[in-house]
Amino acid sequence: MYGDDEIDPHRAHSQQTDSSQQALYDSIDPFSETRQAVEPWGEPATGTADSDESESEDNARPESQSSSAQHQTSIPAQTQTAPQLPVLRFTVGQMVDRSKRTPGFTFEVMTTIPSYKGRKYTGVERNQIEFERLEAHLRTTYPECLVPTLGPGTTTSKYVPDYQNDRLVVLLLQQWLNRVSVHPILRQDYELRQFVEAPFAFNPALTSSSAVGGSALSIAPQQGSGFFSWGKPKQRVVRSANPSEFDQQLETTADNLDAFQKNLSEARRWHGRQARTRARLAIDLKDVGTKLVSVGVIEHSSGLGRSVKRLGKCFLHVGACAQTQSNLEGSRAIAVQDMYTVACDNVQKTLSNRQLIFTEHQVSERQLERKRQSVAVLRASTTISPDQVQETLAEFNVAKTDADSKRQRAERVDKVLAADLQAFEANREGDFRALFSALGRDQLHIERQVLGEFKAVLDFVRHANDSSSSSTTTLSSTQAQFAK
Repeated sequence: MYGDDEIDPHRAHSQQTDSSQQALYDSIDPFSETRQAVEPWGEPATGTADSDESESEDNARPESQSSSAQHQTSIPAQTQTAPQLPVLRFTVGQMVDRSKRTPGFTFEVMTTIPSYKGRKYTGVERNQIEFERLEAHLRTTYPECLVPTLGPGTTTSKYVPDYQNDRLVVLLLQQWLNRVSVHPILRQDYELRQFVEAPFAFNPALTSSSAVGGSALSIAPQQGSGFFSWGKPKQRVVRSANPSEFDQQLETTADNLDAFQKNLSEARRWHGRQARTRARLAIDLKDVGTKLVSVGVIEHSSGLGRSVKRLGKCFLHVGACAQTQSNLEGSRAIAVQDMYTVACDNVQKTLSNRQLIFTEHQVSERQLERKRQSVAVLRASTTISPDQVQETLAEFNVAKTDADSKRQRAERVDKVLAADLQAFEANREGDFRALFSALGRDQLHIERQVLGEFKAVLDFVRHANDSSSSSTTTLSSTQAQFAK
């Protein structure tokens, strides 16, 4: 048979996935023209590890400056010389105390982003709720970005051993952190730095505009989503009367993902039924094998008894193979399909956010124009009090800041969305290719094991028949001699 390490249903991607994702953003490079505009979304990169000694003393997790310097020298030269994207790398260790209702994880962080207090963080521990808070913060703060979909904190497959469930959860979490850390905008987020450096629980403010230099997108409630509605309708892309070429591409993408999501949900349902059916088949095969071994033990004919016992052991091995196949079909495949079902909804919401971003930009420009007209009226008047002038100027400055922020967001939304959609399609193709190749490779290995078991039984039966025929011939010749 085979060991637990020969067939791994949660075989992790190689480091090629992370490097290909990085190369994708580098080849597209949609953020090179808007790096100055993107800068207000993150923390100003003015502090260094040497200048923040007083702050680093309060944080016990960052290592000393000497160890940080040693770590920086160990980073490859080509990574240090990349000016546009400093290093930010997460390494998930293991799941902490899975007996808890909310699983926790430990991970390490290595970075060369100047805003971070340290360069290497070890023993950082966060639970699944904190990861979900970070994902919700990123979606709320950056509506123009396609934030990767976070995997489940635990799996619900009762046919898969616990240690395999843990490996699957860690694999999906590592994949999510890799994709967030290579995104040119998400990796600069202030709350992401707090997620790494906070000594206690992480609880971000979802609409914190002071920390990120912007405001969250206000999404209006949809029609039919009230108390008397039947269900919750999904967001869909608004069709434009005179669509541009990019608008047509987005509409095509939305239609394709809608069809993909419907077929994927149906495939996931039947895939789960297949895993459950094969698990029941494994139980039946093991029962048949156990009964055949019992029959072989009580059989008075030694040759027939050995053959029946060997066949029973074969059924036991085949049942174990069927159980392994059920594990393969009911763990990673189900989790990936569930993730991309949610991811398709997130893409639809992001495409709808694009329309809202343009709408809010137009509204902010109209509000700014009204404030500007109010300032002009005040300048022409001679009977206005100074307090009223100061109040009007303060309102004008607030409206101008809001209009500038929303204008920057509207100017970069198409470039960011185009790059994120290309990355999403590359990730989707890579994830399913890796899933299918691993599933096919492991299933082929299992089928070879099953064929080997049946071939061994056939050879055993043939050898037993030859031995039985030779013994029968010897017995008949002996009886003939006694008869003479």
